Order: sequence, then structure tokens, then C-alpha cells
Amino acid sequence: MKIKGSIALAFAWLVLATAIIAAPYNHDANLAEEFRSRDGLPNFFAKLQVGGPVRIAYLGGSITAAAGWRPKTLAWFKAQYPQAQIVEINAAISGTGSDYGACRLRGDVLAKNPDLVFLECRVNGGGGFERQSVEGIVRQIWKENPRTDICFVYTIGQWMLPELQAGRNTPFGRAMEVVANAYGIPTIDLGVEIAKREKEGTLVFKSSTPVDGKLVFSADGVHPGDAGHDLYRDIIGRSMLKMKATGPAPAHVLRAPLEAANWETASLLPITNAVLSAGWTPVDTFKDAVYTDDRGRTHDMLRGAVKCNRVGETITVKWNGTTVGMSDIPYGEARVIEVVIDGGKPVTMKRLPTREVRKHARFWYLPEQAPGLHTVTFTTKTIPEGTWFYAGQLLIVGTPVK
Repeated sequence: MKIKGSIALAFAWLVLATAIIAAPYNHDANLAEEFRSRDGLPNFFAKLQVGGPVRIAYLGGSITAAAGWRPKTLAWFKAQYPQAQIVEINAAISGTGSDYGACRLRGDVLAKNPDLVFLECRVNGGGGFERQSVEGIVRQIWKENPRTDICFVYTIGQWMLPELQAGRNTPFGRAMEVVANAYGIPTIDLGVEIAKREKEGTLVFKSSTPVDGKLVFSADGVHPGDAGHDLYRDIIGRSMLKMKATGPAPAHVLRAPLEAANWETASLLPITNAVLSAGWTPVDTFKDAVYTDDRGRTHDMLRGAVKCNRVGETITVKWNGTTVGMSDIPYGEARVIEVVIDGGKPVTMKRLPTREVRKHARFWYLPEQAPGLHTVTFTTKTIPEGTWFYAGQLLIVGTPVK
């Protein structure tokens, strides 16, 4: 009887131990390193070994949306683990970072039951909410399923070369490393190898034409060409091989948050769920000339819209939380929107296009509020003659209130 009791106690301690992740890590967030394993990806690799469906989600921007490192690493996993049925969840949208990723995570990723989530957002940033949004993504994932593994992947833009070549991390990279240390998340910095080769002279970071004897990484200084994406795949592949050791596959435990106002409650609210004044018209998302000018990106971001061509039209939203934002299509001359939160001082937002060639959908946020119940009203103030203001879905950090 005593032996049985000891066995039961030992088993209980084993179960407890496998449910507790390692203590927070103290890697130097200012230092750029290609790979930091931390707690690794034990649940993901355990499922790969067993076989059956294994779902990999790729959450990122245009670098992830391209036919590059995403499909190349997917093929790599399939070659390494032929016994597994590897399923891709392509959750990449051009021009989006961790902020928009946190808002759309539930529908675009979590609803599809991922086993591993790659987060790529260092190039596009976090909309001024870098650490809050990255931590919010982590917490949302583990609240939904504590056995889903996460890996941060850092891509590179040309402006990052001086820091990485000096061995320093970028500002957003540092913010992500703080979150990774706290939650035990592995990180792969694809830029370290690229910066090293550029400094050595064996790689040209930006060129629109081939260069004899050198690998041309990109044509625009941001988006890799095929050879650049091959490098990304190879770096991720060798990092994965360092993490594949078998062992316990524990459930991840959520610790106290680093940021009290992190974005674990972020979500998207369809514009039709807001209170609209009479002058708004639903957009024909297949025929509207502005909406369809770059429909792929626009529809991924707005997912429907309303438009108006008169000043004085309003959109009103109530929410319990901290932050609210809006997606739109700024094009041509500036449109001016006046915003009032809780009857306070009006804030003027001037919406200008970021690109001249295409009508690109974008999104923006209002200043962060103290946690609690809030009401915001958007009012159109300036709309150039012959044009429209397009309002897409709303980005809510908190809970919408009817």
C-alpha cells in the first residue's frame, strides 16, 4: 500500500512537472543571435514523430505571403517527416504586423487548430504597440490551446544591416526577445546570416539585376528573391534540427503578463456591427473600382466595407477595453476624420495614401485609453469632391458593447 502511494505521488509530481515550463530566460535582448531555443517546440515535434495531421500556421506580412520561405519550409517539413500529414495555415497579409495579427488571430489562425504558429512581424512592426501586441498573440494562442507551440521568426530589411552587422538587435527585435524570454519561446533571426554575408561581400542586399559571383538577396531592399528565400529556409531548417530532440511535451502555462494592457483581448469588429449614420453605403466588394484596385490585400484587411461621400457622417462604437482602430482605403487627396472619445476633445486624423500606384488598404489606431467602458464617434470632415471615404472593419482591444 505504501509503495502504491509512493508511485501515485511520483506520478503526480511528474504530471505537474511536465505542465510547468522552464523559468523565464535571461538572453540579452540587445544582442542579435541567429537561434535561441529556449523551451523549443516539444509538442510540435512529438506530433510530427507520431504522424497524422500536423498544422503549421504562418502569421506575417508580405514576406510570408510570398511564394518563398513559407512554402519552402513547408516542403522541408514534409521531406523530413513523410509520416506526418502536414497542413499549411497561410495567415499572411501584406502590410500587417503584430498589431493587426493580434486582432485577426482568432479567426485567421486559432479557428484552424494550429500545432505550431510562426510569427513574422519584425519588418512591419507593431503599430506602436509592439510588446503589447506580441504578448497578446502569445497569450491568445495558449488560452485557446496550451499545447500549441510558437516560434518567432525575424526577417530583415536593408535599414537593419548596420545594427545587425554590429551584433545588435533592432528595436522591435528587442521587444520580441523580452517576450520570448518571459514565455520560453524559440526565436530565429534570419537577418544575422544575411548581414554577415553582406558585410563579407558575398551577398548583395539590393539589386534589380544579377551580380557576378554574388547572391542577390532582394530587388527592393525588403522582399527576398528566390535565392534569398532559399537562405531563409535553410536557416530555419538548421534551427529546427537543433530543436528536434525528443522529450516531455508539456502544456504551456501562462504566467503573469509583462504588460497589463497586452492585446490578449484584441479582435475584429465588422463595420456593419457599429452604429452608422444614414449616409453610409455598403461596398460591392467585387465591382467597386477603389476596393478592387488591389482586392487581394484590401479584402484580406477590410473584409467588406461601407463608404460615404458626404461630410458629417458618423460611425459610433462602444467597447470595454483600451484601444480602438479602423481599417480604410486612403487614396488621392487627404480625407479628414474627426474622432471624439467619451465626449472629450476631438482628435483629427488625416488619411493620406502610402502608395501612389495602387489604392492600398491600411489601418490606424486612436490613442490608448485607460481600461474601462468607452464610446468613440468617427465623423467625416473632409472628403475631396468626386471621391469617397471607405471604412472597413474595426480593430478592438477589449470587448465590443452593444
